[in-house]
Amino acid sequence: MAKDEHGIDLEEDTELDVQSDDEDEEEAEAEAEQREAQEAAEEADREQDVEQQSTDRETDAQEQENVDNHRDEEPFNS
Repeated sequence: MAKDEHGIDLEEDTELDVQSDDEDEEEAEAEAEQREAQEAAEEADREQDVEQQSTDRETDAQEQENVDNHRDEEPFNS
C-alpha cells in the first residue's frame, strides 16, 4: 500500500485505476480462456474414450454370443 507522510493510503482513497490493474485483468481473462479451452479438450477426449470403450464392449459381446466367430470373422477350427 502506498502511504503518504500522514499515513493515508492514496490509492485506496482515490480509487485510482492503474495500468497494472488492467494488465492483471487481461492476464486473468487469458488464463480463464485457456482453462476453458483445456477443459473442453479434456471433455472431448473423455467422450471419445467412452465411445471407444462402448464400441469395444459391443464387439466383445458379439464375439461372446457366437464363439465360433473370431475377430477375423472366420470360424474356429479345432
